[in-house]
Amino acid sequence: MKVPSLLKLFVPTLTALALTPFVTAQANLAGDWNGTLDAGGNTMRVAWHLTVAPNGALTSTLDNIDENIFGIKVKSTTINGSDVALTVDDTVQTNGQEMHLAGSFAGKVSADAKEVSGTWTQTEPQQGTLEVHFVHASQSAAAAQPSVVGDWSGTLEAGPAKLRLLLHIKAAQDGTLTGTLDSIDQGADGIPISTAAFKDGKLELNVTAVNGTYEGTLNQAATEITGTWTQGQALELNFKRAQSEAAAPKPAAATDIDGTWTGKLTTPSATLTINLKITNMDTGLTAQLQSPDQNPGWAPANSIARDGDKLTVRFNAFDATFEGKISADHTAIDGHFTQMGNELPLLLKKT
Repeated sequence: MKVPSLLKLFVPTLTALALTPFVTAQANLAGDWNGTLDAGGNTMRVAWHLTVAPNGALTSTLDNIDENIFGIKVKSTTINGSDVALTVDDTVQTNGQEMHLAGSFAGKVSADAKEVSGTWTQTEPQQGTLEVHFVHASQSAAAAQPSVVGDWSGTLEAGPAKLRLLLHIKAAQDGTLTGTLDSIDQGADGIPISTAAFKDGKLELNVTAVNGTYEGTLNQAATEITGTWTQGQALELNFKRAQSEAAAPKPAAATDIDGTWTGKLTTPSATLTINLKITNMDTGLTAQLQSPDQNPGWAPANSIARDGDKLTVRFNAFDATFEGKISADHTAIDGHFTQMGNELPLLLKKT
């Protein structure tokens, strides 16, 4: 998730996008495949991870489990009917050294779409042609997956901005994982996780809606996931089991500043409408911010403080603060909006 710019109050595109239907055959093949490679009588464990984007685009990676080489990038992935073709041209780490790996796989999908058999031809380091057989991960992975199922909370720090996230993972009876992601500070809930895979303690998530991916490792106690979120840049992101939520706050008697306040924020390149909604709850004042010229969503404030006629509202999600003075007749708040060190005047009037 990129650090928001002055003109972007919200991390862009962090909303659930409409998904186009998968091509049926590709959808049946998406996910994780466990396999074996026959190397001259020696059987080696391998894995194939296939992702199908909403537009039908295919991406995949390979693992050589017994040689501890994971995430081998597949340069091209092609599925044409029952034919599967993969080409690899990648530099990998093995025994602490870099190695250039090149080769291709040609195989056939079984009629029930549960198996793929074919040959791997390795050209660098040269190894010839080897038999490979993959089976779609289902019951075999189910036993390991429940440990990662559940609700997880974490905080993504992108420079001065801090985003609180909730990760929700569920498992079907066949072990298939699904999930959603909530960005609390941006008011974005239910962001769909396109693909989720958990194997050998490793969690891999693909969140197509925001062009992001996550790779993490579950600890032995199944209480923490440590890993990296990548969306344009790689950032550390760790999760812990989410605790039971406290009782939701309830509305309280309205104060003299409850309601929606609107103003214009003039930047060097554009003028943006800003809406600030203030509501009194039994836990105190709450606030939400909207910039309808950029995004229809409302971002909740991390804190709001009133001291007489002075009001301060803080939004960690985009490193912004509004500070203003409430007019005597409670119809205007005159102040300034500061984001990432840039201060601009902002007059809000009650609507």
